Amino acid sequence: MAHETKPVKLRATPTAAALRQAAETELRHRILPFWLGLTDRVHGGIHGRVDADLVVDTTADKGAVMACRFLWTFSAAYRAFGDLSYLAAAHHAHRFLTRHVIDPVHGGVFWSVDHTGAPADTDKHVYAQAFALYAFSEYHRATGSPDALARAGELYEVVTGVGFDPATGAYREQFDRSWTPKPNVLLGGTDRADITMNTHLHVLEALTAYHVVAPSPDVAARIAALLDTFRHRLYDPRRRSLRVFLDRDWRELEEVLSFGHDIEASWLVDEAAREIGADVPDLVVGLAEGTAARAVLPDGSVANESVDGRLDATRVWWVQAEAVVGFLNAHERTGDPAFHALACDTWHYITTDLVDPRPTGEWLSARDSANAPVPMDAAGEWKCCYHNGRACLQLVERLAHAPVG
Repeated sequence: MAHETKPVKLRATPTAAALRQAAETELRHRILPFWLGLTDRVHGGIHGRVDADLVVDTTADKGAVMACRFLWTFSAAYRAFGDLSYLAAAHHAHRFLTRHVIDPVHGGVFWSVDHTGAPADTDKHVYAQAFALYAFSEYHRATGSPDALARAGELYEVVTGVGFDPATGAYREQFDRSWTPKPNVLLGGTDRADITMNTHLHVLEALTAYHVVAPSPDVAARIAALLDTFRHRLYDPRRRSLRVFLDRDWRELEEVLSFGHDIEASWLVDEAAREIGADVPDLVVGLAEGTAARAVLPDGSVANESVDGRLDATRVWWVQAEAVVGFLNAHERTGDPAFHALACDTWHYITTDLVDPRPTGEWLSARDSANAPVPMDAAGEWKCCYHNGRACLQLVERLAHAPVG
């Protein structure tokens, strides 16, 4: 992990060209080098944990979601820049996933394997299956690999087959290794929700990516049905936010406003709709407006969440990354300069306060309500290169030709 670069600090309203260059520099000189430095050349994949002091834990378990996010990021980066080191990293990640994380007996991906690649937590989560579908689809898009496309097809059948409950019209959550349903302990919140917005969001994201490489009426219909679910069951138009945890009858279990998920959904829903020639402006703009109204803090950052009316003003790394893309997308959608200003302000906060000032660091995991750093792992099961890597890739792509502002 021997790399060094300084934060690219911009004024709050940079030109499109300056913002694009700053995002590419951040991605290629800080984010991707950090993650390339975690490559496990003995057992495969990447090391599963880096602590707050940037010490690599070479014996940590390796989560499927983390491994899939790494494959997606480096596949997408290779497609964007043609850098052969990114292609090599994608190949390395693909080998590890196919050899160790995919269950050769029952299909799908394990939740985690140990540092050697042996199964650790063999439960199956639809959330993780969706990320595997997302990753293999992108790897095929970047490389043309027929094996990756076949794997993506198998995962599509898993997600839309055993992963979907026709009785409720919802995607299920948690299973054991042989696909017997289990209570949603891991991702269901305190009430172990039967239905979660987060799983549905990432299923939508995965189906969109799969439709790009394997378009069909069936995949398009699945995307259309999920968009309908978001519009009529997950979106609350009164508060312009998504319902997070629900029971089997789609009743909200507690009022959680997850600002990062709302702004992320704003642009992912838009992307899914465009992929199949649909339009959902009420969700796209409404979610961006709701986040802007409730979550933007005076320093340009975006608060984490609100639970039963209590604001959690923690500045979480991935929330800031998604906010930049979501607000920029809302600006492109509406032409409203206020959204452009919000995107630029959040990017300014990232480069000023969230980028790790240590020469071998990446981004801090979070700052608290007083903007002090929170001592959290620098890499791990939930801290990977996907949110901030993807945000930079989105800025590079979106600002390549069209002026902003």
